Amino acid sequence: MPRLLLATACAALLISGCAAVTERPQSGGDAATAPDPRDRAAILDMAGEFEVRFRFDETLSLRSGYQLREPQRSGGHELVLVIADTPRHVALQHILVMDGHVVKHWRQDWHYQRTTSWTYAGDRTWERVVRAPETVRGTWTQTVWQVDDSPRYAGTGRWRHAHGVSIWTSGETRRPLPRRERTTRDDYDLLLGINRHIITPWGWAHEQDNTKVDRTAAPADRAVAREAGLNRYRRITDHDFSPGRDYWTRTRAYWAEVREVWRELLADRARVPMAAEVDGKRLFQVMFEQADQFAEAPHDGDAMRRAARDAILRYVRAAAD
Repeated sequence: MPRLLLATACAALLISGCAAVTERPQSGGDAATAPDPRDRAAILDMAGEFEVRFRFDETLSLRSGYQLREPQRSGGHELVLVIADTPRHVALQHILVMDGHVVKHWRQDWHYQRTTSWTYAGDRTWERVVRAPETVRGTWTQTVWQVDDSPRYAGTGRWRHAHGVSIWTSGETRRPLPRRERTTRDDYDLLLGINRHIITPWGWAHEQDNTKVDRTAAPADRAVAREAGLNRYRRITDHDFSPGRDYWTRTRAYWAEVREVWRELLADRARVPMAAEVDGKRLFQVMFEQADQFAEAPHDGDAMRRAARDAILRYVRAAAD
């Protein structure tokens, strides 16, 4: 299967040792309050080599006549790399490694006492949220980025360390239709969720309490169903993750430029609408192609950044026009 088609299929299916890359620190919150060292230790514990199992179960119908859908089950093998590690910011890059094939997956950024974040407003549009410093004291904001490093959702919450277990629970987050249902569902267009990250002796888990919402319906009939999600990341030693590490070694310079382009673009905007496709391609397809091209014929950072910026702006401008 051609590499691009394989990457597209794998990303649609599951999205429903590299040196750390230093990124520019993000501001926010009260600099005098230092994070609990246990918080950062818990976040860093999510890095490693994992067998992943995804399960989603609709539990309650919230609309008259709605029939609960069949449970969803999937899985794979995922390499999680630390690509930024400072006292107030940790970034983890997820990479799928399946039968020797590699797909760059999502990224999670953790910022301590962050006052700005991005929320999904609907209609493929993300908006900046600004909080007062006193409201985020002692919290960590987790921002989840899509495979093309565009925003997906962000949640703010506190780590709790008790009874030998570390658990982070977010406030309610708004996110678009998950990729696991994007091509099969048109009866809702917004997912409201509370996320819980739990560090375990065998790895970690991501629990989700979700409500599926149809923003086009009358207000009294917008909630469609409740859903429980559980993603389990179990550490393993019997799977070859070297293709994932090799891919990141070859392409990480390009993806660092992509992240910098997004950082600059988001810093200048309060609202970012995104086109689903331009000329029949999704943005992640263009970015995957560029990553492969620059890996095969390395260029300097300026060239990679220009290519990434030109691609990203086409999708942002197309949505805004």
